[in-house]
Amino acid sequence: MNELIVRPEITPDMFLPIFTISTLVLVFGVAYAATITLAKMGYFSKKWMNLGYLFWALQTYSLYLLSVWIQSEPFTSKVLMVTMLAYLFIPHLYFRLIEDSDRRYDSGNNIAEQKN
Repeated sequence: MNELIVRPEITPDMFLPIFTISTLVLVFGVAYAATITLAKMGYFSKKWMNLGYLFWALQTYSLYLLSVWIQSEPFTSKVLMVTMLAYLFIPHLYFRLIEDSDRRYDSGNNIAEQKN
């Protein structure tokens, strides 16, 4: 009746590295989103987008390292990596939708264009 669930133990000396790498996942994620957003909005030149992609790569590596350190299941690690791929494209999709809607609903005329 009572099941024994065996979970991997995280040693006390791994707490600080795990906490640090978790924080870096957040910091690199914010840096990626901010850099890409500011470059797309025109506050930075398009050359800054390469720095944003570097932040994304660092975030992805940090998340992978975190999943290894906390001994995640292989399926969970794969889901995290697929999520990171989606996170790479979401800002681009967002700005593409904004550009398309700006073109469709131009402020110069109050009539929406007909889509063919």
